[in-house]
Amino acid sequence: MKNIDKLKNVLDLIKNEIYALDYPENDIRIAYFENLYSIINEFYLGKVFFEISTEIKNGNIKFDAEIMDLQPHILKVYEVADIPLLSNGFHNDLNRKLFVDSFTNFEVTIDLCFENLKTDAITKAIVTDLNTRLIKLIEESHKKEEIINQLVKSSFIPLLRKFKFLSKRRDNCYGENYAEDLKFISFCGKLRNCVLHSAGYYKGKYYEYEFEDVKFIFKNDEFLEMLGENDYIFLKINERLTYIASQLFNCLSDIEFLKYPDDGF
Repeated sequence: MKNIDKLKNVLDLIKNEIYALDYPENDIRIAYFENLYSIINEFYLGKVFFEISTEIKNGNIKFDAEIMDLQPHILKVYEVADIPLLSNGFHNDLNRKLFVDSFTNFEVTIDLCFENLKTDAITKAIVTDLNTRLIKLIEESHKKEEIINQLVKSSFIPLLRKFKFLSKRRDNCYGENYAEDLKFISFCGKLRNCVLHSAGYYKGKYYEYEFEDVKFIFKNDEFLEMLGENDYIFLKINERLTYIASQLFNCLSDIEFLKYPDDGF
């Protein structure tokens, strides 16, 4: 029970953090932690479900005649702990969802903060920098400004560029591990694309990244390889993303309100 006890403690800590945040209602920074709570709560409930399944398997949970109609469904719960294929699949699905949802929450938060703070001039400067080679080629063209304006309308600004803009808008607002945090965000983006879009099958240049005693190895035309032991590696990734988000929020502390869009609920 120690692991699910730890997860419950994590949820309590996040809840206390939400209560302690001094931002207006519907602020992006509050929404980040609210979404984080929901993501980890789902992971926690999945782990609780597996513990219950294990106790049913071990005969420590018994059901009386009043719920005998549920027996076929209870047997399905039992099977999750009893059949290794189902057990492994269950935990893999929990881990994948925890990671994908965690990184999506992080990515959307960065995107929304950027959208709140960008100006036309900032966007133009970033897009121009992203297309330096092309801009040089059209330096003498009388349509240079027209081409740049078209690029501004159509260009995709990567997550890392948005993060760099937000984290450098004030002097000395970010912590000591800036360079490593950029590498970590890049790793998470590559990992998310690999597990979400191609079920772990990777296409691209060789790449490896080590985190919390686990080495992630990406080889072209092969499935992602993970070497090392850490049952809660994806929870650790979640924690690191939250640390990075908190560091970034230090750089936005002078902004009174960053509006989170109405989600329709």
